[in-house]
Amino acid sequence: MKAIYSIPLILVLLIAVSCQKQLELEPYKIYYDNYYQTEEDANGAINAVYSLLTYVNQYNSYLWLLQDVASDDCISRTTLNDPNIHQFNNYDIETTNTYLEGIWQGSYLGIFRANIVLEKVPDIEMDSAKKSQILGEAHFLRGLFYFNLVRIYGDIPLIVKPISPDLNDEEKYVSRTSSDEVYNQIIYDFTVAAEKCPQVYYSGGDKGRATSGASLAFLSKVYLTIGNWEKAYQEANKVMELGIYGLYDDYSSNFKDINRNGKESIFAAQFYSGVPSQQNQIVISGLPNIPGTFSAGVEIMLPTEDLLQSFEEGDYRKEVTFFDQYWFDTFYPHVWKHWDQDTYAPDETAQCGSNFAIMRYSEVLLIYAEALNEFLGPSSEAYLAINTVRQRARNGNENVLPDLDGLSKDEFRVAVLHERRVEFVNEGIRWYDLVRTGNLIEFVNRAKNEANPQEYNYVFPIPQREMDANSKLTQNQGYN
Repeated sequence: MKAIYSIPLILVLLIAVSCQKQLELEPYKIYYDNYYQTEEDANGAINAVYSLLTYVNQYNSYLWLLQDVASDDCISRTTLNDPNIHQFNNYDIETTNTYLEGIWQGSYLGIFRANIVLEKVPDIEMDSAKKSQILGEAHFLRGLFYFNLVRIYGDIPLIVKPISPDLNDEEKYVSRTSSDEVYNQIIYDFTVAAEKCPQVYYSGGDKGRATSGASLAFLSKVYLTIGNWEKAYQEANKVMELGIYGLYDDYSSNFKDINRNGKESIFAAQFYSGVPSQQNQIVISGLPNIPGTFSAGVEIMLPTEDLLQSFEEGDYRKEVTFFDQYWFDTFYPHVWKHWDQDTYAPDETAQCGSNFAIMRYSEVLLIYAEALNEFLGPSSEAYLAINTVRQRARNGNENVLPDLDGLSKDEFRVAVLHERRVEFVNEGIRWYDLVRTGNLIEFVNRAKNEANPQEYNYVFPIPQREMDANSKLTQNQGYN
């Protein structure tokens, strides 16, 4: 796996040219024009795109933390000295919020690097199959970055070519593009990726890269997000028919190091133990801070009582997800499912290298069930998909979590949303679900007395720093 993150220093230094003066652009221009010559250069270029996924402003922290705290699932710890995260909890979000600024910059840096791959790699003389694969991976990653951006900010600048150092100021700055057009680009990118990426990687060093199955899975999620139910369940069905993926018998197996990139992992951000710069903060963010026990725990967020009470009696996922006692210490329930106790002792959690699951196979099953219900109603196939996920959650106890049956279309819709909530706690999904289903205001108000979401909060503000740098940008309604 480590091959994914082997990045030439030159690629790390490539940053947006709009931040540089002409004098500073000359070294960059030399690299841009002359660097991409060999297969090794192509590998380095695509690896530089992957590396962004583990940045603190992406899946290391900001992306999933925002989704959890802005939803009805989690609250930010009141004693935490970070007003930026409290803004999402209380819905008094400012345009200068550092999380939103970081997500924007990190995502566009990923897009910038992917665009370079798509521009330069086609002209490199190298193995044709490897070239096609790298181009497919670049399309996949660009699609993923844009998918996150459009759901968070709404209309955004759509940039599909590298920003050349030869552009003048007028050409460098881009106005916002309609969400519909951005989604069309995302669908195009994932479609091309599905054609070019392999189904599986046989080399251990390549596992974790984008595959055709991951591309189809994200296509299904994109179609679900925009309400194209027929295409959503069709694409999900393609993933299911591959026969590559499946559910672990034990829900907790998803969070074990031994199962990295295993059968339930569709796509994940790759982290490594003992490497501070690649530490996956999702592990320590949910753990309590107890001197002598969880000294590395930072408990940035805590589950809401509404989330804790949402689990059905006997749901095994609840005990895997939360704990309120460890040895002689008792405390309010915290999230611990990302801590692999078989691999890391409490004092080693700061160096935990567990992958962050961006999509698991259980989500494909639930996408299929939801989309099929919306398109044709609660069919037997839709019931089979959702009940397969519920069956695993019984953990062998057939007296709990009975199979769903006899529901109306509306009742099935509610059941799927519930199942997604308890299946994907702390996996950066819930806020997106509340937004796309139109339940954000009602559900957040129900779970948090301190929150006051409004209609305009269905998207977040364009970062003020970007507004100041680019006069062509306009702000989302409701934000000053």
